[in-house]
Amino acid sequence: MPRTVHMELLRPEEIRDEQKKHNIVFLPLGPLEWHGPAMPYGTDPLFASAVAEKTALKTGGLVMPTLWMGTERKREDEILRTKGFEDPLPYVKGMDVPKNMLPSMYAREDVFGVVVREYLRMLVDLGFKLIVIVNGHGAVGQRATLERLAVEFSNETSSKVIQFLPLVKINENDDLGHGTKIETSLMCCLHPESVDLNQFPAKPEKLKYVDYGLADDFVFSCHSSPDNAIVFDPRDADESLGKKYIDAAVAFLNEKVLEAIE
Repeated sequence: MPRTVHMELLRPEEIRDEQKKHNIVFLPLGPLEWHGPAMPYGTDPLFASAVAEKTALKTGGLVMPTLWMGTERKREDEILRTKGFEDPLPYVKGMDVPKNMLPSMYAREDVFGVVVREYLRMLVDLGFKLIVIVNGHGAVGQRATLERLAVEFSNETSSKVIQFLPLVKINENDDLGHGTKIETSLMCCLHPESVDLNQFPAKPEKLKYVDYGLADDFVFSCHSSPDNAIVFDPRDADESLGKKYIDAAVAFLNEKVLEAIE
């Protein structure tokens, strides 16, 4: 193993030595985004960074500095109604509901694509043969942009590019959600000092979607919940649960990287 997997800390000859052994580079990315009042602003890229580092330590390869960037689209009217918003519906981009105390840092989709394309070009120029984009953000537009670029670069350059959102279900009925139990558990494991569940009211008061900018995963397929309130409560988050999902994410990404190498 190299002295560190973080490319910015290595000298040029150390980078070339690692390329001779494992010609792989990981690019973690995600936006600074609202995940409720109790969670760090950088939840998505923090998760992507941790998974990229842990996977590189298993597979070999180097990790690029995190790209703190992502994109979002206007939330569909049907989803807003499912969350409990009433007509006239507000304009909501991503998770930025009107009651949030600050907006997320969403780049425009076209700009996001241009920036990621340039990162990929530079990594190809550096001679990396397998480029792994570790995406921490599940937005439809973001995932589509990354997949389009992965296909393009894999067919038009000498490198192979793959991209994955590594947060995966452990159980069939898992609800991964946004800022809910599982995501909050991830941050309780990785950055417990940045999680403050006291920002929520005490139970049994319910957490409404319209009040906290959170969402269970099933809401995005337009399924409502009783009282338009969170079902998978972030107040039930647990560090040990977060570790299980981090381990599952690393195992998933490790498998995909090995498949790509083969």
